[in-house]
Amino acid sequence: MVIDGKTIAGGILERLKRLPKPAKFFGAVLVGDDPASLNFLKQKEKVAQELGIEFRLYKLPVLSTTDELREEIGRLARPVTCGGFIVQLPLPEKINRHYVLNAIPKEKDVDFLSEAALGAFYTERSTAMPPSAAVVEEILKLERRDLRNLTVVMVGAGFLIGKPVGFWLQNRVAELVVLDSKVKDLHARLRGADMVISGAGQPGLFSAEHLKEGAVVIDFGFSRNALGKLAGDFDPAGADAKNVHYTKTPGGTGPVLVAKLFENFYVLNKQA
Repeated sequence: MVIDGKTIAGGILERLKRLPKPAKFFGAVLVGDDPASLNFLKQKEKVAQELGIEFRLYKLPVLSTTDELREEIGRLARPVTCGGFIVQLPLPEKINRHYVLNAIPKEKDVDFLSEAALGAFYTERSTAMPPSAAVVEEILKLERRDLRNLTVVMVGAGFLIGKPVGFWLQNRVAELVVLDSKVKDLHARLRGADMVISGAGQPGLFSAEHLKEGAVVIDFGFSRNALGKLAGDFDPAGADAKNVHYTKTPGGTGPVLVAKLFENFYVLNKQA
């Protein structure tokens, strides 16, 4: 069964529309002109327009140095009229990513990319959540699964997906196993999982044949397969026959991530 991310995201946005709208703008930085990154930002701008929130996109030169980016991002995010700020990833390879992201003020870091915002989350001092962890929470509510009885396998431990999701799950589930996507016995180690959460970015990394009956797959993977089509880490072939519940790509976790980004915008501005 497909877990429809667009429907879930629509429900989140309807909830937000019933709340007082923050009277501040949502800022975003794009370094260079990568088409995929620009497309992601257009999706975020579209949601902002739906909510009636001013969205400001700042394009910075791809040849900017780390120090130049940090200084400019700090300047753009500083105004009191700015209620939330993001830096679209990936950044150019020569850039010190963490140094740049730390220029985002914690109280405006809706994407939880700075060390200050993540530190507040990891020490349970934040009322908002990294969007990836919030997506998992939202889907689990809809699936009505008892976390205390679940064996969960995380594929990948990156700072965007694996680390925040793993931290949120670690004291909530019966067992949490974190695997590198290149582990030799990956498929064998998926067979006992009640839920698989993947953010490896490797199209068709695993399929329903590697999973138990009735498993849940939350797929954050997003890349192009050999045919040039967008695909997730999970190949859905045979999923219905084994009653596997899964997020599709595209249209799965992506729309929910964007909706949770704006939910954070509301939460952080309510605190201000």
